[in-house]
Amino acid sequence: MNVDVWLVPIRPRPEWVGLLDDAERARWARLAASPAADVFVTSRALQRLWGAFAAGVPPAAVVADRSCEHCGDPGHGRPRLAGAPAYSVSHTGSLLLLATASAGLIGADVEAPAAAADPAGLAGVVLSAAEHREFSAADPAERTGRLLTAWTRKEAAMKLAGLGLAAAPARVDVRGPLARSDVPGWPREPVHLRSLAVPGGHVAALATTVPVRAVHRRDLALLDVSTTAGRP
Repeated sequence: MNVDVWLVPIRPRPEWVGLLDDAERARWARLAASPAADVFVTSRALQRLWGAFAAGVPPAAVVADRSCEHCGDPGHGRPRLAGAPAYSVSHTGSLLLLATASAGLIGADVEAPAAAADPAGLAGVVLSAAEHREFSAADPAERTGRLLTAWTRKEAAMKLAGLGLAAAPARVDVRGPLARSDVPGWPREPVHLRSLAVPGGHVAALATTVPVRAVHRRDLALLDVSTTAGRP
């Protein structure tokens, strides 16, 4: 199974606001000129550009279903697009990651080094008992990296499961090549884990229900061209 990855710097993109629907533009306006507004526009517009590319439709025709598969809430589920393969989105304050799977389900997460400003405190919340023992036994210089690696793997797996933080991170074990958990609603199929190389000191991971054969870094121009000239 192949994974396509887009890594997009977050910055003001006024030319993308027109890709948003009415509700999204209203939300963008409420966020005003804050950094959160730039994150929101980049995320939603990129999803529309990719959805148009994947489904062969105009960006305005792309509608994401974000209903929860477990409780039915319309706003916090794993996003899905009709006619497109599974995908996952994650961001820091400066980088947005969109990853798509050619088969099965996918979850992705990216974190900045600042996410582990308090490694000991975060480890106490995020890690399972067995993971915490390994964390405590590690060289202090390695602990932040270990923690970020574990955290991104857990987040990616929880996104794939459609549970988000409803699955307590400490109940998800990511020490091996598979994510394992006893939380209700966890997928029956194996959840495979893979680290993802990203720039700027960030740490990222993928979780998939089909083993990853190759990861392809894609250029943003591919999406812009496809939505202007039609699907290749």
